[in-house]
Amino acid sequence: MKNTLRIAIGVVTLVSLAACSGGESGPLKIGFVGPLTGDAAALGIDMLNGMKLAVQEINANGGMNGHVVEIIAEDGRCTPAEAVDGFQKLVNVDHVSGIIGGLCSGETLAGAPIAEAAKVVMISPGSSSPKITTAGTYVYRNYPSDAFKGVAMAKYFKQKGYAKVAIITHNTDYATGLRDAIVQNVGAENVVFNETVEETTKDFRSLLSRLRKMDFDVFVPNMQTDGAAGALVAQYREQELTAPIVGTDTTDSLAVAEIAGDAAEGVQLVNVPSAGEGTSFEQKFVAAFQKPQSSISWAAYSYDATGILLEALAKGEGDPEKVKAHLDLHPGYAGVIGTFRFDENGDVVGATYVVKEFKDGAIVTVGDITLD
Repeated sequence: MKNTLRIAIGVVTLVSLAACSGGESGPLKIGFVGPLTGDAAALGIDMLNGMKLAVQEINANGGMNGHVVEIIAEDGRCTPAEAVDGFQKLVNVDHVSGIIGGLCSGETLAGAPIAEAAKVVMISPGSSSPKITTAGTYVYRNYPSDAFKGVAMAKYFKQKGYAKVAIITHNTDYATGLRDAIVQNVGAENVVFNETVEETTKDFRSLLSRLRKMDFDVFVPNMQTDGAAGALVAQYREQELTAPIVGTDTTDSLAVAEIAGDAAEGVQLVNVPSAGEGTSFEQKFVAAFQKPQSSISWAAYSYDATGILLEALAKGEGDPEKVKAHLDLHPGYAGVIGTFRFDENGDVVGATYVVKEFKDGAIVTVGDITLD
């Protein structure tokens, strides 16, 4: 069954939202779609909690002109089929005014046509497939496209002298899009091992046995979820492979260390800078929900996406065209992740990346990557 959560906190009185969902005196409903169960649940739960924190603060400070802000959360399980069900319910049954999600690119791409047809703004805090750039005029994301990450990873590999790249990829929108960006920027001739597996794959040992016979400089575990990334890292080390590992977005999770144990030590990854660490946001998050299950960054991106969505709904007074115009023309939203805005395609403007590394069970930043 689908996992549906409803959160309504506080009493509200702030900005005029005459056309908000729920009627003149009902709640303002906003939706969430992301993995709440399955291998990517740690990421999805942190994102939902980041959204909850933003809503708690809005409601505690007066909310939306007599309207309690209510979250209706749907479990997309990081799959298009589950996400479609969630988006359809949110739009056609719950009549939400806006949606945060998906987390996984497949979720977002599956939901985009539904949101587009209904003129319901959706903002993804974690989807990075280049395909999302053209997914729809009501589709936004405050998380950068992997078109930029491919450039960043290629630059880092060149800096480290990693000329021969090996990669194992999940057959999903996110993972294949990132693989293509890496291959394009590294050069197909330099990718000496390039294998794709279905998302249900749990045992990578046969592929890794083949990889042992290859001459390569760096291995990229390009997985859809942090659970799969942890399993692949563990099995890679079981095969006594010693070449450096450089992961991607989904490796940026403490769940990888929990699954892989000592095998995660020294694993690096290229991702956006860690956001929210050591800030008042992290303190508030921990006080409300305890430690994040993956990384505070995922909660921070969702918190900011919720903040700018609610601001747009308030300014747009429930009119979809006005809500969209507010996002399109926004000069810069000051959030936990920094100040950001959207371009003409709904993509976040400005992408920076860092190199992180697992050290003693923690994820620490060890270097910057500047995109010229």
